[in-house]
Amino acid sequence: MIKKLFVFVITILILTFSAVQLFPYIRQLFLETGIAQEEILIAGTGSMYPTFPKVEDKDELVAASKVVAWPQMKRFPGGIKLFETNYFSYQLQYGDIVEFENEKTRQISQRKYNEIAGFVKRVIGIADDSIEFRDGFVLLNNKILNEPYTAKPRSTYGGEFLPDCKSLIVPSGYVLVLGDNRKASLDSRHELGLVALSDIKYVLPWNNQEEYKKLWRDTKEDTLLAHTATLNPQQFIELLNAKRKEKKLKQYNYNALLSVSGKRRGYAMIQTNDFSTEASKSGVTLAKAVKESGYHNIIFAEVYTRGFYEAQELLENFLEFPETKKILYSPQYQDIGIAAILGEIDGCPAQVVVAHLGGYLPPNYSKEEKESWTKLIANLEEVIPSWRMAKEAEGIDQNKLDQLLIILDTRLANAKKIQSRMDANLWLTESEKKLVEDDKKLSEEAQSIIDTLSRR
Repeated sequence: MIKKLFVFVITILILTFSAVQLFPYIRQLFLETGIAQEEILIAGTGSMYPTFPKVEDKDELVAASKVVAWPQMKRFPGGIKLFETNYFSYQLQYGDIVEFENEKTRQISQRKYNEIAGFVKRVIGIADDSIEFRDGFVLLNNKILNEPYTAKPRSTYGGEFLPDCKSLIVPSGYVLVLGDNRKASLDSRHELGLVALSDIKYVLPWNNQEEYKKLWRDTKEDTLLAHTATLNPQQFIELLNAKRKEKKLKQYNYNALLSVSGKRRGYAMIQTNDFSTEASKSGVTLAKAVKESGYHNIIFAEVYTRGFYEAQELLENFLEFPETKKILYSPQYQDIGIAAILGEIDGCPAQVVVAHLGGYLPPNYSKEEKESWTKLIANLEEVIPSWRMAKEAEGIDQNKLDQLLIILDTRLANAKKIQSRMDANLWLTESEKKLVEDDKKLSEEAQSIIDTLSRR
């Protein structure tokens, strides 16, 4: 009995020792075949939000340096390789989350985060799938894809690799991947392009994502957003005014007429596919749109962009560019109006956002300008009585004299109007500007009559 017990203990010890010695090899085998899973670290950049958390920090480097999730993923493709053939390997499908690294990810991560790293994205298209981005939705094989995992509904818009309304067939050996947070993800729409299967290192299958579904959205009303504007104009103005307040600038006043002029410009842009400030195709310039709207002020400005932006996104976009930032932060303007216009360009849904600003600046006339009109008034007040006295003189063409007096009186009245506006430091109206132009002609006519009367 003691001998049997001794043999049993020795056997257990040998097996235990063997298991301990073999454990690293067994574990490695399990990992390579995909039976065991590994912990993959997810940075807080937010590209896969809401499935994985994001760091609420505007500094991308800070966000990228923080780990926010540790999902268990299995190696891809897994399986058992015998005689150059891989048996029982995993076949990617729609909705899988993959971790991959290639030359593009290395370039992008080095440029943006100062370190080389792989990407984690969701598989949206596999070999032979047709993918198209239209009106903010993904069309998978010509049908709108139901995407509860996305951060926002109707938030997928094309990029430089795959623009809106351009269909792409995923070739064999590649997948098309997107981040769940579509407006904050560098993925297959952009320079990353398609991802080769050979670049994929790990996969979290769709069927293993149950624990994340509680973080996802209800998508039953997503399609109701089709063909609607994404911008809330009032919210944009509130956000902009908050920024201006931080800079101790006066708040903009909303003016409905400037929204009307913005809408007029936007429609013209879409109808003619003309996004130039000169409006060379449409002929609807800023000045024309503002005039037709009925808005009156001294100076105007315009900022516009094309894209399906929400209020915060639009403000961030405008403030990225020095010219539009300068206009929005200018102290010269007091009024603002903004319009989001929907339409189609070459059969593709489009949204154009146009903001018009108006304001008043005092003219600050030069001393010389004001003195010239003062001198003219003094001169006319001096000579007009002399010509009136000529009404009693003989040998004077009274008809010519009457014409002269009418012209001189007209010039005097006009000059006093203009001098009054200048003294008040007010801009001349259109009619007053015409008086300035007419005065030159009246001066020439008066001089011609004086010459005629003098010869007699």
